[in-house]
Amino acid sequence: MGAEGKGGAARADVVVLTALEVEYRAVRAHLEDPRPVKAERGALFEVGVFRAGSGERTVAIHMTGPGNPGAAASVERAAALFAPWAVLFVGVAGGVKDVALGDVVAADAVYDYETGKDTESGFWPRQKTHQSAYGLVQLARLVAAGDAWQRRIRPGDDAPRPRAQVKPLAAGGRVVAHHRSDAGLRLAASAGDALAVDMEGFGFLAGAYVNQQLDALVIRGISDLLGDKGEAHDERWQPVASRHAAAFAFELIGRIPVAADAPGVADDPAARPFTADTRSLDTDMGSRAADTPPLASGTHPQAPRRRKLTIRDIGDLADTLLAVSGMTSPARWQQLLDELPTVGTAVGRQSASRSEALSLLRTCEARRAMGELVEVIAVLAPDDPAAAELTRRVEDLGLA
Repeated sequence: MGAEGKGGAARADVVVLTALEVEYRAVRAHLEDPRPVKAERGALFEVGVFRAGSGERTVAIHMTGPGNPGAAASVERAAALFAPWAVLFVGVAGGVKDVALGDVVAADAVYDYETGKDTESGFWPRQKTHQSAYGLVQLARLVAAGDAWQRRIRPGDDAPRPRAQVKPLAAGGRVVAHHRSDAGLRLAASAGDALAVDMEGFGFLAGAYVNQQLDALVIRGISDLLGDKGEAHDERWQPVASRHAAAFAFELIGRIPVAADAPGVADDPAARPFTADTRSLDTDMGSRAADTPPLASGTHPQAPRRRKLTIRDIGDLADTLLAVSGMTSPARWQQLLDELPTVGTAVGRQSASRSEALSLLRTCEARRAMGELVEVIAVLAPDDPAAAELTRRVEDLGLA
């Protein structure tokens, strides 16, 4: 259920989802040695390495196909398999206003503009909205303020220099082919500040919403405008817009602090939403700064570094944890988290789903609290074989 990368320590710090093959190819081009990983329930992912300055991120990628439902389901599967720090949806969108072909929009919010009540007297909007994660939105603003992301654009574009904005998007289940169409008029009436429209962004953020440990962001390149659509246009601009969106996304990924960056750096998931080094803004406007976030206060740069758990390690530990008697009941899960005050507040508390178990284990690993976890489990289930097996596995991995 996992993929072993270089050094046998592959894991997905970030998951990037796309809808179309052209988008997937643009994202995949930024990864080294992408290898397939087969998730449970048949979903196929690839995992590769993205190097950013002195650090690296392990990134999983997956193509969802068009539409909000597939995007939402893919977020759920990504959460269950990888428990990543962040998940992004990267691809193309139709420009509605204030954008040019090839520009990039990072969505601070996505509107479901099609929700409403259709009556005899007309359509009455009942629009829903999901917001992207605050910390990722802040990083997106930082990336958009500079031009470092443009230097990541893959060769092959003779398009004008793109710009990036952090503004709302709209999402629905239909292709909007003209601004005077029924959907186009509805967009103008109910989502007037949306710069672009897509078909996956709302479902994607809805999937992240029900996985509280996930930070999510939608990033879109503009491949057409509502008043100027056509197959020839798509053939020319979809690859361009996909490359631009991927370049922006990977510049942002390189700035996401994860526990693996350096000893003592961002080891605390409670520090999320992600915090960016404010010095990056100044250096990004001129020359590139180090991509690695600052060391935590009082941390010695030469502190020893523990081996990272692989996806397989984390998955096996999660299965063993959930096999402990009663652990899948909401009451017992709540009791476990209450006994782990230093990590329990960073994990979803609604139920003991596999994604929440994965999130708890990654949090315990980052805070070096695995020993505390197995001690609590031993008290809650003293004679349970699965509890003893969990203790043994943690000790064998050198985490106790």
